Amino acid sequence: MLKKADTSAIWAIVASLVLFFIGGLMTTVVPPMVDKSWGQPFANADKSKGPTGHLRRLNGLELAGRAVYVREGCWYCHTQQIRTLLADTKRYGWKGVDAPISTPDEFVYDSPHMFGTKRTGPDLARIGGRYDTQWHRTHFRNPRDLVKGSIMPAFPWLFTNKVDLTGYFAEADVIAQKAAATKDPALVEQAALAADLKAKLGPQAANLTEFDAMVAYLQTLGRAKDWREANDYEK
Repeated sequence: MLKKADTSAIWAIVASLVLFFIGGLMTTVVPPMVDKSWGQPFANADKSKGPTGHLRRLNGLELAGRAVYVREGCWYCHTQQIRTLLADTKRYGWKGVDAPISTPDEFVYDSPHMFGTKRTGPDLARIGGRYDTQWHRTHFRNPRDLVKGSIMPAFPWLFTNKVDLTGYFAEADVIAQKAAATKDPALVEQAALAADLKAKLGPQAANLTEFDAMVAYLQTLGRAKDWREANDYEK
């Protein structure tokens, strides 16, 4: 067959397609079948095996922020993946510490995934904890106040559009009852996240904006892996 491909265009096309499909199967289908960790959330307590930490689900406020992120098309210009390139790990590292390469187990709760394909703006896979709330506030009001020449538009409506978590907390109460009855780990985790968020927000829950939700979401990105100090903000 390969010899025929040297002299026949049809055989060359057939051979190319066969090799293409074999390559596709070996790189996309076979790996998750062989390595079951691809479908499990990241969790590691052994420093000798790399960054420690664990992936958790997003709470209601963070999910609301993710919805805003999708709605505003942030993923058109920003990726969320540290590639297996030295340039990526160096550029998105922090104070001399290289950023960990993104792994499948960091995205098992994402639907849809926000990997992105174009970097008009910087990658956001490790943005969590890099900038404080005031930095984000200034950035969303006018990006050029912080990054000269930035083509990112301003998002002033994020500061006036309200976020209503009433439905989320009502659903969480039902989940909590189911969790108590079934002891299902996923339900227990969701109930705990809702309870923690409700306690943290208190009366402020009635005055949340889309900006609050967006920042809450951004601060989670890349924080499943404890690769650097939390809240060590850039000045």
